[in-house]
Amino acid sequence: MGAVDTDQLGSDVDLDQHGATWVMVCLLGAADRASAPSPAPLPAAYRGRSMTTPPSSRYEGAEDPYASAVVAENHEAPTGEGAYSAQAAAMSPEDEETARITAKFGRPRKTIWLVIIGAIGGYIMMMGMGTVLQLRLSIISEDTATATYSTATSLAALLMLPLIPLIGSLSDRTTSRWGRRKPWIVIGYLVATACFYLIGVTENPAIIVPAYVVGLTFAQAGFNAYAVIPVEGIPANMRGRVMGFMGLCGALAMSAAAYIASAFVGNTVLLMCIPPFLAIVCIIPLLVLYKDPQHTAAEVPQGGLLSIFTNFFVNPLKYPNFGWVWLARFLAGIAMTSFLNFFVLYLIIRLHNDPESAGKLAGHLSLMSAPISIIFFTGSGWLSDKLGVRRPLVALAAVIMAGALVMAAMSSNFTIFTVAWCLFAMGQAMYLTVDLALCAAVLPSEADAGKDMAVFGLALNLPTVIVPALAPTILGAHNDNYPLLWGIAAVFCFIGALLMPLIKGVK
Repeated sequence: MGAVDTDQLGSDVDLDQHGATWVMVCLLGAADRASAPSPAPLPAAYRGRSMTTPPSSRYEGAEDPYASAVVAENHEAPTGEGAYSAQAAAMSPEDEETARITAKFGRPRKTIWLVIIGAIGGYIMMMGMGTVLQLRLSIISEDTATATYSTATSLAALLMLPLIPLIGSLSDRTTSRWGRRKPWIVIGYLVATACFYLIGVTENPAIIVPAYVVGLTFAQAGFNAYAVIPVEGIPANMRGRVMGFMGLCGALAMSAAAYIASAFVGNTVLLMCIPPFLAIVCIIPLLVLYKDPQHTAAEVPQGGLLSIFTNFFVNPLKYPNFGWVWLARFLAGIAMTSFLNFFVLYLIIRLHNDPESAGKLAGHLSLMSAPISIIFFTGSGWLSDKLGVRRPLVALAAVIMAGALVMAAMSSNFTIFTVAWCLFAMGQAMYLTVDLALCAAVLPSEADAGKDMAVFGLALNLPTVIVPALAPTILGAHNDNYPLLWGIAAVFCFIGALLMPLIKGVK
């Protein structure tokens, strides 16, 4: 299914196609370096411009000080400031945004390919770490595997809640010559690889648990730094389809990781190191070819460590769009977690299947929903870009998920539950694709993009901690009150849909 429960889908990675794509990207990058003129630096008047405001709207009635410094993609270089000013005046807001991004981050179409290649390995790493840890712990001792795994994952989840936005803030403040995002990608992926190597060579739970917590945290930090690149380096009118492909990679990654891990289960070092190693291999083209510009101290958010904590969250009163999108995402996250974390128990308790049969039925559900997720991950992103809208599609997706939850809660047999499952897969794929583009559209500023996208990530991470803690009370003494659990989740999801009209300035 979607990125929340990606173990429901499966796919193989086409290595030949991957290799061909990498070669093509390399050739594109070489051609760019050979033929493209060096872009002018950002004028001070343009730095810090809101990512959600069309460039022209900041300079109504006056000449845009940035107009002479950038060249739109597929346009010839200006012969003089006056020549380009005339050309810029005829640009649409979309072309002007493309011009700004091209000058600062390189050609968006090349960036798209680099992001998609990076997503393949990145999602396999993120979705596969739990799988390889379970296999490693089972090899050591089946009796203690469950307890050790629960301890490691719980500690990692709690630690990442404050640390990931903190690391995002540090990324925003980075002034390295290698840019703001690349150093954190490299650090995160390398530390994760080292920690997982340590897990592969030891059998001591006292070492495995902290190694997993540190490794997963750094892997998430590196992946979050990568995930900011499509927000910064791709124009809004192309962003939806890219988010769709990224979501598709996430949906297929768990099954791909499980398939790859099964091939190395006899070698514990390779078992643990293959996921982060694949992430490193797939991110190399982006590290080499993506233009991550260096920022001076004056261009990055100001203040020391104290200011990072005081500005940790975005003020929803000052930036209401950000607040409404975050709240809607949080409510949808509660719905997704409630359904995907407890559906197997529903098959056992309410539909009266034994655990082995429930596992097989879960596999059938995965196979049936896979093509639906593929279609709606890719199709909804394309449709969102084509129509130029975000809010209506996010609202529709939330309503579909709410309806699916009600149907699942009232289902009396597996056939009805299957229909509800497929409807939920449709809504979830649609939501996670377009919602990412909506998040990118309401960021308060480019300067804090890393931290703010990490805060958006909390909207989906918090429910994974809250729902399992509250669900036993809601389900009751017999753990069978699923109409109440999923009914509450459906109401939350529907409220999230009702919040969409409150978001202003985004179609």
